[in-house]
Amino acid sequence: MARDLRPKPTASRGNATVDTADNDPPNDPLNPSENEPSELDDLTHAELLAIYRDASDNIRFAKDQMWRTVLYFTLGAIAVTSYGVMTQWDDPKLTFYLLVIVWIFSIASVLIVLSLQWWQAAEHAKINYVTSKWSTFATAARHRKSKLMSDVQRYGMLVSMLLYLELVTIAVTRVFTQHT
Repeated sequence: MARDLRPKPTASRGNATVDTADNDPPNDPLNPSENEPSELDDLTHAELLAIYRDASDNIRFAKDQMWRTVLYFTLGAIAVTSYGVMTQWDDPKLTFYLLVIVWIFSIASVLIVLSLQWWQAAEHAKINYVTSKWSTFATAARHRKSKLMSDVQRYGMLVSMLLYLELVTIAVTRVFTQHT
């Protein structure tokens, strides 16, 4: 039955169509020939589905908070630098304190972004555990995207965020040190 539901690849030669479905590899994990349902009872399956949804929501929330952290730090750095420009750096002691505040918030922002990334990794592990208990079709659907590419994208964005936070901090520091 499952084989009947899968799309059958065809190779076209002129007007003739050749069916290549019989040449499929027998144990392709991304395209199983038979669906083996999970051995879970309905209540356990519902609980795992609730855990999956909660973990997915937590990942989206953490991503949103990471971007908000970067945004708030950027707005704070702009506000502090604008204040210095508007007051023409009149008070060197205040300028120094503002620079210290920028550094404190920069370090705090980096720590927040890192902790949110670790939280996401824990939620991904939870999702992987939950989905490993599901049917072979559900498992195959989840493995359509490469874990390696997901990790490259996720950690590439993390590195970009951290570099951005530190480069902004260095830029603000250079502006401030010219006026202290």
